[in-house]
Amino acid sequence: MKTIELICSGELKFKGLQELEKKYLQNINYYVKFSVKKLKETKSKEQAFVREKEGIMFAEEIREKDFVVALDKEGKKMDSLQFAQFLGQKISYHQGRLVFLIGGFAGFAPALAAKFNQKISFSDMTFAHDIFRIVFLEQVYRALTIINGGKYHR
Repeated sequence: MKTIELICSGELKFKGLQELEKKYLQNINYYVKFSVKKLKETKSKEQAFVREKEGIMFAEEIREKDFVVALDKEGKKMDSLQFAQFLGQKISYHQGRLVFLIGGFAGFAPALAAKFNQKISFSDMTFAHDIFRIVFLEQVYRALTIINGGKYHR
């Protein structure tokens, strides 16, 4: 079974979002082995310091054969069908893990960008990280149902 991992900064702060995360993870794990690695959030107002510190933590989690996708506003925009096609291709043909990254409030360190195989943007808007994490999980679940011919997408 294909392994997909989401690596992100911090814990979900609201119980309702934690419950939604649990629901989507159960649904997603029906199709693939999916896990969430929550890195310790760096507490500082100095953005450069936060980017650097979190960049080191992200880099430590990335393996050589991973296909790394940064979820970043500067990335390629896709609709749900295009995202499903992308996910399906990576699940079918990439031999390593598929790893998605959600950075902290300061964004990604430039040194970490060298490890990205792709950047995807879900919107030009800025989302709270907690909410975006749920939006991302919902879109992964939607994509997996599209790939597998499920009824959820309709």
